[in-house]
Amino acid sequence: MKPFAKARQSIRMNGIREIMNYAEGLSDVISLQIGEPSAATPLHIQEAAVRAMSEGYTHYTANAGLPSLREAISRRMRRDYRLDIPINRIVVTAGAVSALHLSLLALVEAGEEVLIPNPVYPNYEALVRMQGAVPVYYSTKEENGYLPVIEEIESLITPLTKAVIVNSPNNPTGTVYPKEVWEQLLSLARTYDLYILSDEIYDGLVFEGEHICPLALDPQLHDRVISIFGFSKVYAMTGWRLAYAIVPESLFPLICKLQEPVTTCASSISQKAGEAALDGPQDFVDEMRELYRRKRDLSCRLLKETNIPFTVPKGTFYIPINVQASGMTAQEFAVELLKSNRVMVAPCGSFGPGGEYLVRVCFAGDEKQLQEGLVRLGEFYASKTVHV
Repeated sequence: MKPFAKARQSIRMNGIREIMNYAEGLSDVISLQIGEPSAATPLHIQEAAVRAMSEGYTHYTANAGLPSLREAISRRMRRDYRLDIPINRIVVTAGAVSALHLSLLALVEAGEEVLIPNPVYPNYEALVRMQGAVPVYYSTKEENGYLPVIEEIESLITPLTKAVIVNSPNNPTGTVYPKEVWEQLLSLARTYDLYILSDEIYDGLVFEGEHICPLALDPQLHDRVISIFGFSKVYAMTGWRLAYAIVPESLFPLICKLQEPVTTCASSISQKAGEAALDGPQDFVDEMRELYRRKRDLSCRLLKETNIPFTVPKGTFYIPINVQASGMTAQEFAVELLKSNRVMVAPCGSFGPGGEYLVRVCFAGDEKQLQEGLVRLGEFYASKTVHV
């Protein structure tokens, strides 16, 4: 038989999924590893989906999505960011991963380079490699609050560099990029003719500071910025697979054309649910943000009591924990923690070289399980570091 595609085989497995595979067949496992709210999707959004089915929204939509949803997105951008975005710059996708995939397909040739944060969500590297492009990591270090150093990014730019991916609020570090960092990033884009892919999936989950949408900083750079938003995290709609990208008007036809062979369109039913999410009451978002803030503070207090090094997140629902003192890599630590104490955390080795000794705890789940899981985590960490 002819071999499978070698380039795809070299793509690393997402460490989050890998640890879940280890957990199969185990009992009494507390899950702190996956970035998913435990809350159900708000009832008015569910009802909108049911109503959509009864009204016949069970067919294909345009590649870019339903005009009514794109109009709702335009209203949302005006309400939250004071941006006037016409619907011919809005593409609805089957999740934020699809939006990133389409954006990279539209912008980057095989062999060109894409700068990505280190550490960051592992699918970025996989998406870049899937199309034969080259991921180049720029570091974000714990001692700098996991913010990038602009001079380092600039030193990595070559004639092959095509785009920079930015994730704020960041997964797994919870870092929220301030305005001055964004201004520096946009200046690099202008100087070196680069595109900025801004993953803003956690934009509604900021505890300190404010979320900066780069589109709102410099209208003259709208032709080189793609901002990606979604419904999964903010509205507890992970299974609905719904997101959207704000793209340059000149890129819109190409992105729509590429959507056809990739997914054709997002689910029509999910799209009608998305309309209800954006145009309906936002109390759920506000309540969940405050709930996550309380869970973050609880988690940080418990971790502090066990002397585990961690960084307080300013956004998202993740806490990065440094386990280097255990003498184990993040992968080894996560596997042993699962086997001995029945707690799943996300090993960040696949999040880039900077994640080799980081594990990520998600505090979006059940509070009692969270507390018990952190107690078990603390006991395990103490047992491995007492003689270090």
